[in-house]
Amino acid sequence: MEKIILKILAAGYKLTTPRLAVIKKMSQEHRPLSARDLSKKIKMIDQVSVYRTLSLLVELGVANAQIIDKEKIYCLSGQPHHHIVCKKCGYTEEVECHHHFNKFKNFINVHHQLTLTGLCHKCSK
Repeated sequence: MEKIILKILAAGYKLTTPRLAVIKKMSQEHRPLSARDLSKKIKMIDQVSVYRTLSLLVELGVANAQIIDKEKIYCLSGQPHHHIVCKKCGYTEEVECHHHFNKFKNFINVHHQLTLTGLCHKCSK
């Protein structure tokens, strides 16, 4: 959490109460969350502040955004990664990403998404 705070400050942004609350809740959850989920969990902050904070965290490279089941989810991470999601119960785990897309001739800032689905160990019984 400290690295994220330092990155926000180093980029010239203020550490506002909404930003701190979103970072704290995301670091406590240890799973990807949608902006809607965060808004429900953090009652004192309006949804617009949650969306703005999430956008800033992604822009600064300390959070990843991914679309799973037609909903954008966010998780704190400085490293690109994917998720594997249980089709039955929704349990999610991170999967390391080793893809590097820095050799495209006509593109810069290339990003990708990959969502794996399956049955978790618990649901497969």
